[in-house]
Amino acid sequence: MAWHAVKSQAREHNSGWSRLFEYFADSPGRAYTISAMAALREGFHDTRSWFTHTLTVRDGAPFVIGENGHWWLGDRIGATAPGDDTYTIRIDRVRELTLAWDRDQFPEWQPVIGDPTSNRDRAQRTLDIVSDLVSGVQELGVLA
Repeated sequence: MAWHAVKSQAREHNSGWSRLFEYFADSPGRAYTISAMAALREGFHDTRSWFTHTLTVRDGAPFVIGENGHWWLGDRIGATAPGDDTYTIRIDRVRELTLAWDRDQFPEWQPVIGDPTSNRDRAQRTLDIVSDLVSGVQELGVLA
């Protein structure tokens, strides 16, 4: 009862032979307690797959970027990440879009595909939202 071992059958099935075979999550307490469940959740979070990338695209070559164009902020697009030798097309929403230009070069868009903040744990993101809300209420003088 001192050790707690959990397998994710879905991850095992979807990962193939190149998955992490074992991951030891540090737990401050004993097995089968709330702190052990939190440690298991953290272990699943640390080993999950996520992806976000930035690329450079010229407007009109081949797609027109804009509200009335082919894609814009919030639209789902697919692209291969720079430096990815597998040429896997990753599809996600455009989260940020930056336009850069000067006199010597054509205007180029730099979209961020995927959510760079999604790497954080859901519970941590929720706690951040709650702390922002509480600090906002304190600034308004409603809460001492």
